[in-house]
Formats: sequence, structure tokens, C-alpha cells
Amino acid sequence: MGSFVINNKRRIRSLASNLPESLKAKNIIMAVDLASNISKAQRVGFAADPAIGDTLLPKIIGPATRRNSYGRDIIRRDKEKETLYRTHAWTRQEWAGRGETKTVTSYVSVPYKRYPRDHVDGFDIELTIREGDKKKLIISTLDSIVYSADNTELLTGAINMYLEIFGYVELYDKELSPIPAPVTVRRLNWDVLPKGEKITQEKLKGVLSKSKRVRPVEWNRQEKISNYGPSEIAIGTAGFAGYIIYVFPQKGIAVLESLKYGNASYVLDDGKWEDLSKLTKQQLLSARLVKSREIHHGSWAKRIDGLLG
Repeated sequence: MGSFVINNKRRIRSLASNLPESLKAKNIIMAVDLASNISKAQRVGFAADPAIGDTLLPKIIGPATRRNSYGRDIIRRDKEKETLYRTHAWTRQEWAGRGETKTVTSYVSVPYKRYPRDHVDGFDIELTIREGDKKKLIISTLDSIVYSADNTELLTGAINMYLEIFGYVELYDKELSPIPAPVTVRRLNWDVLPKGEKITQEKLKGVLSKSKRVRPVEWNRQEKISNYGPSEIAIGTAGFAGYIIYVFPQKGIAVLESLKYGNASYVLDDGKWEDLSKLTKQQLLSARLVKSREIHHGSWAKRIDGLLG
């Protein structure tokens, strides 16, 4: 499993959209491999062959390194403008007598108005060469930063500085062991029909009853629901066989048809397939999500008309 890497970005704005929830309250150190980044390290001040322990405040090469070194000013447009002065040099020729001139320079303070500024200090994050993960690393000299609400600006600034200098950043824990990249869970429980494609008996041949009396009834229910034009139709596979989901985002609901179990249509209080596709069977049928359970008898068709019409 590889280490967690942030790359292919010039900068990040939000930690939440770039770091997984599992890292919250964890200690994080930013680092990159030295051998792969010698020229970039030289650009911010390191020698061509830096030694373990070499440490520096990175040279300013862009907005993130400038923010790190100098901080930033918050313009207070909610306040009255103040008067400040710029000193200008005024060089001119003056008569020196007997038909000659001389060059004279004087300095003039020129007033101007601007909104007041509140200065916010820089992060002063230095870079140092350390041994870790069996190689030389360029790491931030800060103690590991805890991913928390209090450290949002600091952690964002540190990540953006690495992105500006190196184009990527790897995340390590406080022992300088790589933080593993999270595994993306891809549930394969549904066969989603292409947009606009109608459901057919052929697609359901493995789950519709083989009984000549029961099969037409089951198929009639599927036609009834699909005629209302769901945006997504997903047919259950593997352990979800016998379930069909019809998603109606305009109604804010989905209808889960159970052909084998429960003898009912479950109206789910969520019209987003991206959400529904990630749920387990138990979560789909939980009391929190099931808005109503429409039993397959009596006035079932009228009740579906009422829901989807």
C-alpha cells in the first residue's frame, strides 16, 4: 500500500476535500523524497548535496512561500481610510552660479489614503533534511501538526508550500512512517443500466419467478414503476440479487423493489444514487432510510401512482 500523497494541484483550499476523515486528530508531518527533488530543493536554498540536519526557511518563489515567510495583511474595509506617506526622491538641476548648474536630490513625503491593515504573521515553517522510511527526506521542521479545527490554516499553509515548491506532498506520522493511502471501497452489488435504457424481462431473467402465474405479476410491477421515468435503474447482483432500485431525484426518493424477500416495495428517503450505491443491504432497509413499505397486494398500484404521479 502506498503512502498518502496530495498532487496534481497548485494549491488546496479545503482540508476536508483533500484529507480523509480518518486522519482527524492524527499527527501529520509533510515530506518529500530528497533524491527526486534535488533541483527543486536548490531553488529554495539548499546546496546540491545537502547533509542530514541542513535546515532553512524556504526562499520565496510564490504566494505560499511568501505567506510562510512574511505572513499576510487583512484589509479592513470596515474602517475609515488612514493617511500614510510614501517618500519619493526628487532629482533636479539647480543653478550653481556663473552659468553653471548642479544636480540636487531631495526627498519628499507624499501623502496617500488607504484602508488600515491587520497583519497576520507568517508560519515560519522551515525545511530540514532527515532520514526516514530508509531514505533522505525533506521534511517540515515543525512538530507534527495535529489535523484539527485549530490547525486548519497552518496545515493548509504547509501543504500549499510543498505543492508550490515540489508539486506534491507525502504525509508521514510523527515517527516518520508513511501514512498509508486510504483504500477506496467500490461496491459491486449493482448493475446500473445506461441512462434512458428501459428495464426488460431479459435483464431480470435470473430473478423473476419461473412460475407462469407469478412471473407476469412481478414483471407488471417493474413496468409500473419504470414507466414513471426514473433517472437511474440498478439491478442487484451477488448478494443483492432480487432487489431493483428505481431512483427519482426530482421526488427526492428511490423505490427499492424486493422480488424475493419481504413481498413489498420500499420507498427510500434519498433520491441520490451516489449515496444509495454505497450502502449495505442492512443500511438500505434501515428504519432511518425507509420512508414507507408498500406491500404487494390490494391497492399497491394506486399507492405507487400517488407516490410517483
